[in-house]
Amino acid sequence: MRLLFILLQILALTFLQSCTSVQDDISSFFINFEIKRAGLVVQTVKVKDYDIAYLEKKGAGPVIVLLHGFSSDKNDWVRFVRYLPEKYRIIALDLPGHGENVQTRLERYDPSSLSHGIADIINSLGIDRFHLVGNSLGGLVSKLYVLEHPEKIISLGLFDSAGVTPPVPGDFYEALEKGNNPFDIKTKADWEVLKTYAFFDPPFIPWPMDNVMVNKRILKNTFYQKMFKAVTEHPALTDPQFQVNMLQSLSMPVLVIWGDKDRILNVSSVEVYSKYVKNLQTFIFKDCGHVPMIERPKETARHYAQFISKY
Repeated sequence: MRLLFILLQILALTFLQSCTSVQDDISSFFINFEIKRAGLVVQTVKVKDYDIAYLEKKGAGPVIVLLHGFSSDKNDWVRFVRYLPEKYRIIALDLPGHGENVQTRLERYDPSSLSHGIADIINSLGIDRFHLVGNSLGGLVSKLYVLEHPEKIISLGLFDSAGVTPPVPGDFYEALEKGNNPFDIKTKADWEVLKTYAFFDPPFIPWPMDNVMVNKRILKNTFYQKMFKAVTEHPALTDPQFQVNMLQSLSMPVLVIWGDKDRILNVSSVEVYSKYVKNLQTFIFKDCGHVPMIERPKETARHYAQFISKY
C-alpha cells in the first residue's frame, strides 16, 4: 500500500510537470497572491485601440510610475511595492512589447519609441505630475521620457539603469564582445545563465513559476532579439556625448541605486552619474545584482521612500 501511494505521488508530480496548462494555473495563483498581498490590482486602459494592462495601488498622495527592464514585465515591482508607504498611488506598467502588451502596437521598439509608448499610456491615465522609477532598460526609457516631459516629473529613480557606458565594462559587455548574448534565450540552460547575470543572491521562486517564465521567454525570443538590436543601436547606448547630454538635462532630484555585484551593468556606472547629474543621491547595495527591487525589495523600498519623502 505504501509503495502504491509513493507511485501515485510520482505519477501526479510527473503529470503536473508535463502539463503546461496546470503549471500556468499554479504560476498565476502565486503571482496573483503576491499582487494582492502588495495591495495591487490589475487594471486596463485603452490606448490607441489597444487594451493596456497595468498594476495599480490606490493612494491619496503623489503618483509613482514604475518601469521594468528588458524582456521582463510589471510583476518585477510587486514585492518592492509591498514595502512602500500606503499614501502613494502606484502604477506599474509593462513596457511596449513586454508582459501583456501586444508586440505589434509600435512600428519600432528602440528606446525612443518605447518612451513614446509609455507617454501614450501616461496620457491615457490622465497623470499630470509623478515620481518616475526605472530599472535597467526601464531606466533608459525613463530618462528619454524626462527629456521630452520634464514638467511632469517630481523625481527620478534609476535602479541599475541602462543609458550610461560603464567605465569598467564588466561581464555582460565582455560576453557580447565574444559573440555571446546572455539575453538570447533559446533553452532552459540559457535562462539559468541569464539569472547568474541578473542576481547575486537569487530570490525564492515557487515551483512551477520558473518553468512558466522561461517557456514564455523562449517563445518571445525572436521578437526580443529584434528589440535588443534596436535598443543597442540607439545613440543612448552608442554615443557618449548623447549620454552626457541626457544626464546633464536631468534637473529634477535623482536617486541612483545600484547593486555592487551587477554583472549586466557594472557598478562603475555610478561614477558617471555622479559626474554629470547635479541634484543626485546614490546608494550602492553590497552583495546585490542587477534588480535590487527583486533581490532586496524591503531595503530598496526603504531607501526610495526616504528619498521621495523630501519632495
